[in-house]
Amino acid sequence: MERIRPTLTYLVVASASALGLWAALSLPRHRPTPPITEKPQPVAEKPQPVPVQVPKTVQRPQVDVVFVLDTTGSMGLLISGAKKKIWELARFIAQGQPAPAVRIGLVAYRDVGDEYVTKFFDLTDDMDGVYQNLASFSAAGGGDTPEHVAKALHDAVYRSSWSPGKNTLKMVYLVGDAPPHSDYQDGFNHRVIAREASSQGIRINTVRCGHDEDTRVSFTEIASITGGDSSSIEQSGGMQDIRTPFDEDLAGLNRALTETAIPYGDAERRASIRRKAENNLEAPVEAQAARAGWFGLAKTRGRAAALSDGDLLDDVANNKVRLEAVAPSALPEAMQGMSAEERSRFIEAKRKARDEVLRQINRLSAKRDDYIHKNHAPSTSGFDGRVRETVKKQAADIGLDYF
Repeated sequence: MERIRPTLTYLVVASASALGLWAALSLPRHRPTPPITEKPQPVAEKPQPVPVQVPKTVQRPQVDVVFVLDTTGSMGLLISGAKKKIWELARFIAQGQPAPAVRIGLVAYRDVGDEYVTKFFDLTDDMDGVYQNLASFSAAGGGDTPEHVAKALHDAVYRSSWSPGKNTLKMVYLVGDAPPHSDYQDGFNHRVIAREASSQGIRINTVRCGHDEDTRVSFTEIASITGGDSSSIEQSGGMQDIRTPFDEDLAGLNRALTETAIPYGDAERRASIRRKAENNLEAPVEAQAARAGWFGLAKTRGRAAALSDGDLLDDVANNKVRLEAVAPSALPEAMQGMSAEERSRFIEAKRKARDEVLRQINRLSAKRDDYIHKNHAPSTSGFDGRVRETVKKQAADIGLDYF
C-alpha cells in the first residue's frame, strides 16, 4: 500500500492541474475596450494640373539655290531659255514634301575687260524680283575662251546669305561654256573656293554648255570637290518649249492676280513694285502661266501668296503691318482719301478677289500639269531637266522628297 500512494497522489494533482487549465481556457478573456474615436473624414485631393500640350515647332525645310550664269555672247539661247523656265523651276522646287521654303539668288559673270565681271543678286523669296533681275541679263562680251568663273563662284559662295541649319539644302548651279581663267593673280582660285563651299555644305553643280573639253575637265573637278553633279548639255540649253491649251487662260489669271496687289510705301517704292509686276506681265505666255501656278501652289500649301515684298494685302494678312498704322501718304492714291472703315472694306474686297483668282488658277494649273504629263515625256537633257534631277537627288539629304 505504501508504494501505490505516491502514484495516486500524482494522478490527483495532475488531474487537478488539467482541470484548472481547461477552465482557464474555457472562460472568456477580458479585452480592453478600444477608445471611441470619430470616423476620419476623407481628405480632398488637390486637383492635379493638366499638362499643357505645347505643339512642337516643325521647321520647314529650306532650299537655297544660286544660279551662276555665263552671260558672254555665246550664251544667248541659254539665257533666253532660263527666263522662260525660272518660274517653272521655282514651282518644281516648292513642290517637295514636306513643303520647303524656297529662295533663289543669281550671279551673272563675264570677264575682265567686259562691261562687268560679275553681277550679284542675293538669295530671296521674292520671285518677281528674281525674274526682274534675270530679265535684265543679256549675252554680250567675251572673246577669249576662259571667263572669270572663279570670281563668280566667290560671289555665290561668300556673298550669298545662306540659310543656317542642317535642314537647309544649299546648291549652286554653275552654267557656262568656258573654263575658268587660271592666269589672273587677283586672289580668286576656283579650287580654293570649291573647298570652302564644301566645308559650308554647299554643293556646286556644274552644267557645261557645248563641247569644250577644257570646260568639261574644270567643271567636273569643281563639282567633285563639293560632292555636286556635273553634266553637259547642248549649247542652246536644250530646254523644251512646251505650250498647253491652258496657258492663255492662266496668263489672263496671272494679270488678274497682279491687279489684286496693293503696293505701299513712299512714291518711289510703290513705283518700283509696279514696274516689277509689269516686267512679269511681259514674260512669254508659258512663263506667265507658270508664275500663276507658283502663287497658286503657295495658296494650297496654306501660305499667303506673296506677290511682292511691298504688297499691303499680304503684309496685313501675315501680321507684318497693321492697316491703321500705315500713313495715308504711304497708301496708293485711290486709298489715301478713304476713311479707316472704307480702307478695311477695300482690303477685304481685294482679299476675296485674290482668293477667287487663286482658286481658278489652281483648277487650271492642275489641268495644265496633267496635259504636260500625258503629252510630254520628262527630259533630263536640257538645263531645266538637269536642275530637276539634281534637286530630287540631293534634297534627300534633308529628308525632302519629290515624286
